[in-house]
Amino acid sequence: MTSVNRFIQFNNETIDAKEMIKMEHLARALSQNPSISLTIRKLMEFQPKTESMSISHFWQHRETHIQHKGQLSDLYLLTLGFWRQFDLGDWEVYREKVKQSHLKEFAFQLLFSAEEFRLSNLISKQRPGTSESFAIREEVYVAYHEQQLQVNLNKGFLSDALYSYLYISLRKKIVFDSEQYPSYFEQILEKWHYAFDSASTGQNSKICLDILYFIEDIISKDLIHTFMSIHENLMDNNYAEKAKNSVNHEDSKEDSNSDSIEEMFNSWHRENEKEKGNHLEFDLNAGNKGKVNDGRFEEGNETNEIQSEAGGSSVSNKNEKQQAKGTSNKKSDFIKQSGERFGDEHVNVTYVEKKMSLNNHLSQKEKIEEVRIQQKPYVKSFIKEIRKRIEQKQTNKRTNLSMGRLTTKLTTLVIDDRPKPFYKKQKPAIPLDAVFGLLVDSSASMMDKMDETKKAVLLFHDVLRNLGIRHDIVSYNEDAYEATEKEQPNSFVYCHQVEDGTLDNAEDIYSLEAQEDNRDGLAIRWMSERLQKRSEKHKFILLFSDGEPSAFGYAANGIIDTAEAVIEVEKKGIHFLHLFLSSEEPVEEQLHVFRMMFGPNTAVAKNVDEFTSQTLRLLRRMLYLIVK
Repeated sequence: MTSVNRFIQFNNETIDAKEMIKMEHLARALSQNPSISLTIRKLMEFQPKTESMSISHFWQHRETHIQHKGQLSDLYLLTLGFWRQFDLGDWEVYREKVKQSHLKEFAFQLLFSAEEFRLSNLISKQRPGTSESFAIREEVYVAYHEQQLQVNLNKGFLSDALYSYLYISLRKKIVFDSEQYPSYFEQILEKWHYAFDSASTGQNSKICLDILYFIEDIISKDLIHTFMSIHENLMDNNYAEKAKNSVNHEDSKEDSNSDSIEEMFNSWHRENEKEKGNHLEFDLNAGNKGKVNDGRFEEGNETNEIQSEAGGSSVSNKNEKQQAKGTSNKKSDFIKQSGERFGDEHVNVTYVEKKMSLNNHLSQKEKIEEVRIQQKPYVKSFIKEIRKRIEQKQTNKRTNLSMGRLTTKLTTLVIDDRPKPFYKKQKPAIPLDAVFGLLVDSSASMMDKMDETKKAVLLFHDVLRNLGIRHDIVSYNEDAYEATEKEQPNSFVYCHQVEDGTLDNAEDIYSLEAQEDNRDGLAIRWMSERLQKRSEKHKFILLFSDGEPSAFGYAANGIIDTAEAVIEVEKKGIHFLHLFLSSEEPVEEQLHVFRMMFGPNTAVAKNVDEFTSQTLRLLRRMLYLIVK
């Protein structure tokens, strides 16, 4: 779907997908957790339920070097610091003690500020290569808090001013003007400096509690701003219950084992891991007492009805299976579960694969004939060019050889000192050993471009049919009205299948219609899986789309997911090309987004008249790879 040019530039902001993919791989390596995903949010966070961590948006719109090093410092703190070195048991005890305070948020953020300082120093000592990133981090954040300190002090936000005052004092050797700040700021500073020698979350907790108890009767209002947000999602019922017990038995705390965020992530997902995979798939049409909902087993109930049919087989249910097939025209109409094989962004996707429903209007057939008459010279010229190139490559003689077939010109035996009167012919021409998959974005934004898109797709179809090349033409979309958090229904609609060979499916192509949403990353992986089953030597995916991917819960991460999908298919040896279909001149921002998603493998049709010519250009580029 085409991105809307929003009124506020910030709301239309995109991120560097390739850079985010690199950062995510680094996060997985440092945390030693291959399932961790990385996002950008307002501030650093952990999200145990989604098994993800977030670096801060704070570093955006800065110099490239500062942005990169700043984001790395976030990543180091999350993966090398808080991931294993932050004690959740101590945190829960602390949380229980301060949750009734009117300065609760100040207490929470103050502890994480102290922990950030402790962990930054710890990581720098263990891994000296991280020192530069942390030095830049401190420089930028100190400058930020120096500015915030004055602003908040002038506005009377004493909690916020005190937070910035304490943040600066740990990281910068500075002597504050005692007349400029409330007198109790300096008294608190004496307590705060114990953080220089702190070696654990528990010790920092005691320092922060001491400060909190001191200022509770002095400062009446809690923090207005949020400076740290790591704590916001660290709420697990198991740890909350443990905290209550720990508060009542603090003396035994020293003997207990520390609990890390890493362990919380693992325990959160341990049960889910047990339920992954396809277990005992059968076709059941009767006698079902239990059911599966969104991948989770529910308690059996005799009143439950069968909702879907899985793909296994059973001899005893053969009759039922045949009967079930009778209710659907094709086996491919069965609903399938994406699961994790198409990426984390599509775990709850269900999809159907089906043939296009034909629109057999007489005017449509007339339109096809009219378009083919217009395109015939281009198709004929293009096919002639490709076949000529094939013949040149495969039939040219190689002469002046020491062995092979004897030439009829034997004068070289007399004239030359070292005669080479032999020649060889290349192998005779054979059909091109290639298979193509064309994906057509059928989102709602394609409505005004669908007529020209059909012409381009028909051209693609006719060229490959005449060259005898097998190909798929598939329209893809998501049902936006039925999509929920638990299920996002998608459709892959065949206009032409590789199994159809050179069959003319022009009417199917001209039955294409704009639908609703689009998941480009899902479609690319789906087509890749299909092509990998083919035996052809050369495999190609060509994607026609008119904008950024957009679907339920996919807008934020769609660009990164699509970029990952492109990288994955290219690693499998599948060539990928993208054609951006636009009815007007694309702006630089749009071109930048597509370069991030597809790299150099993207072409642009600047208006609808260019769809056909750009399709020919891409086909020429791909076919030359085969016959070079």
